[in-house]
Amino acid sequence: MSIHEASPNRGDAGFSLIELFGVLVVTLSVLGIGLGGFSMALNNVRGDASMNIVLSQFKLARETAINQRRFVEVRFTLPNFMSVVRRDLPNGTTVVSTAVLEHQTQFYNFTTMADTPDGFGKTGALSFAAATAFMFDAEGQFVDETGTVLNASVFVGKPNTPMTARALTVFGPTSTIRTYRWNGAAWRH
Repeated sequence: MSIHEASPNRGDAGFSLIELFGVLVVTLSVLGIGLGGFSMALNNVRGDASMNIVLSQFKLARETAINQRRFVEVRFTLPNFMSVVRRDLPNGTTVVSTAVLEHQTQFYNFTTMADTPDGFGKTGALSFAAATAFMFDAEGQFVDETGTVLNASVFVGKPNTPMTARALTVFGPTSTIRTYRWNGAAWRH
């Protein structure tokens, strides 16, 4: 047996430290690029999730009002709680549903953003004109405590995170509900 046959070949020695370091740099670069896009996507998903909670509560309130022929009120408790309450006859109320906005989102007015394309007002996170109670009547119209038809806007988002901004508008006479997403420059339906 010769000396050359007993010693391992250079090709069998594995990876050098420089090669392993190169693979590590490339892996970390790809991971960094991916995480940057992931956080933006995560903010969009969180904003959408909060808007879906608000939308489902409004739809439930309208459907309950029509089906049960009662006034059904939508109540908000800042920063992130809402409930659907049926007004019973002759008096009293019944809580139909409650919901909490998740992911640190809340009813929030980003003051630097314009009003929605519907233009129902943006006086705050909850823009219901001067109404103190807002509800759907038995015909499905969105009205205030006196029965006057009401247009409204609800704004949600996570403070200091504009890409989570969402808006919901209600056109009182027909109770048409529209949702909007802030795209960084304007509201999109």
